[in-house]
Amino acid sequence: MRIVVQEINIPNTSLAICSLPRIDFADAFRCELPENQLQNIDSVTRAIFLTIPQWITALLELRNIIVRPFGLKTSIDVEPSNVQDELKPGTAVGVFEVLNRRLDEIMLGEDDQHLNYRVSVQLEREEEKCYVIISTVVTFNNWLGRAYFVPVKPVHKIIVPAMIRKGVENLASSIVDLRS
Repeated sequence: MRIVVQEINIPNTSLAICSLPRIDFADAFRCELPENQLQNIDSVTRAIFLTIPQWITALLELRNIIVRPFGLKTSIDVEPSNVQDELKPGTAVGVFEVLNRRLDEIMLGEDDQHLNYRVSVQLEREEEKCYVIISTVVTFNNWLGRAYFVPVKPVHKIIVPAMIRKGVENLASSIVDLRS
């Protein structure tokens, strides 16, 4: 299966679109999921956020070293919870807190001193096909948030499609636990 990730506009139906009072940055990416497999929002979210490519993990570790002196939260500061059968608000997938959910969408996010972000993982079904859409919205709270996001923005546009590809590859090969 050839995995194609396309940048799209955030769907109007996304929980992310109205989750922050102001949006300073927004993007969304869409990818077709493997055919002939039962897909649910929990298994797709776990596949994308728990099977991160190693080079992304290395970048996140570098980010933690750089931002720690500025008092920003690092992934080390966040205690990841165990994977739940159903990802409910208040639980986490990896270090990302689940803020909201509905049948075919889970919204992750966090509010920090420099910026607030929301990431929506949404399933879109069209006839016999199923797509995953990852939408990101960000609000900058101060100059530090704007400055922080200058180098993050171009890397974000590389990281998100890479995470989607890796997650979809794992779903296609059934590496990820597809419970629930």
